[in-house]
Amino acid sequence: MMGLQAAQGALHFGATSAAMLVAFAVCEGINDVMRVGQTMLPAPHALFLPYGVLVICAWMYGWAALPLLFPAALLSVFLMAGGIAFEPLIMVLLLAKMIAVPVAFDVLRWVGRDARGAGTAANWKMLMVLGLIGSVLGNVPRVAYGPCCGGMDLTGMLQTYANVVASDMAGLLGVLVVVMLFFRVLRHG
Repeated sequence: MMGLQAAQGALHFGATSAAMLVAFAVCEGINDVMRVGQTMLPAPHALFLPYGVLVICAWMYGWAALPLLFPAALLSVFLMAGGIAFEPLIMVLLLAKMIAVPVAFDVLRWVGRDARGAGTAANWKMLMVLGLIGSVLGNVPRVAYGPCCGGMDLTGMLQTYANVVASDMAGLLGVLVVVMLFFRVLRHG
């Protein structure tokens, strides 16, 4: 019985890690194409697909999504940015953004809107609301303390904040569309 549970845990870890790594890779590919000729570094993402993976996994696994996804997210940041990924500030900012999504689920559950209730099918509108709350909460530390915004004035920080929230929401919408199409194909064979 323990062997089966370990195998299932490894399968869940592998599947969520693969989804996060693929989302980062596709996101970077899309952004590389969009950045041609752009000189601003670091260039903002227009579509942050890993956030969509995070929201879907948080809906499926709750707080257990964090240990499933954090290693892959950290590896992805390392592959994109190098050794900076292992600086304590970057790890704390990454974890803060990831924690914000399960917090959003809990907040809505406490006010009577449980998106993870027993037998509850995914409601894309509710997932978008949850994603927005999580993004709004999770990006405050990034913009306030992250290396992206160090020398910015308040206007620049607010613009960056709006951009990263919009990027998260576009990424969530993109992942939701892919997931819905995947399940539609499964249903209709």
